[in-house]
Amino acid sequence: MLKDISFQEYLSIGYLFLVVLGVTSEALFYGFLDVNYLEYVSILDALLTPISLLNTNKILFGALIFFSFLVLFWVVRAPKVHEKYKNEKWYQKFNSGESEKKGIKLDGKKGFLQIVLYFLFALILGFRLGAGVKYKKKLEQKKFESDYVLVFKDNTELKVKKIGVNSAYIFYVEDNDDTVTITPIADNIKQIKRIKKEK
Repeated sequence: MLKDISFQEYLSIGYLFLVVLGVTSEALFYGFLDVNYLEYVSILDALLTPISLLNTNKILFGALIFFSFLVLFWVVRAPKVHEKYKNEKWYQKFNSGESEKKGIKLDGKKGFLQIVLYFLFALILGFRLGAGVKYKKKLEQKKFESDYVLVFKDNTELKVKKIGVNSAYIFYVEDNDDTVTITPIADNIKQIKRIKKEK
């Protein structure tokens, strides 16, 4: 599938992968909140979304690293172990040879890359799907607590629960409200301040 592809083509595929993943995951998440995210997204926002999610969520990042090491062993190291011990009697008891006839055959670095990208796609989509369901329930029950203060250009302040932000818009829910409000940042907002949690 990925044979004879140049480095530049790898970059193009990676760029396209991140854009599709970013648009799909955010459209899925905001769809639960009755927001058509495609009206408010730019290519740069979509490109940075998966990177931002991994950067801000330690569990997601840890799961990706852990899975990558497992796949690295499975795709790169396991065939070498098999070649080394395939004629040993103790090894033949555990491996009857049936496993070679079944399953997907992947080679080295390209196989590793394919599996990790599939996993990353599923991981982020699953995470945003779960977050969308959770946020929808909280929205319906009006259970959001304010975590940011928006300071507008006329110096009025508004306490909100920030749902998300991209390069041009901020998505938030006001106290005791059940709808997501979308406000352009450049024309309206002077500051976005986090509310410190009381210990």
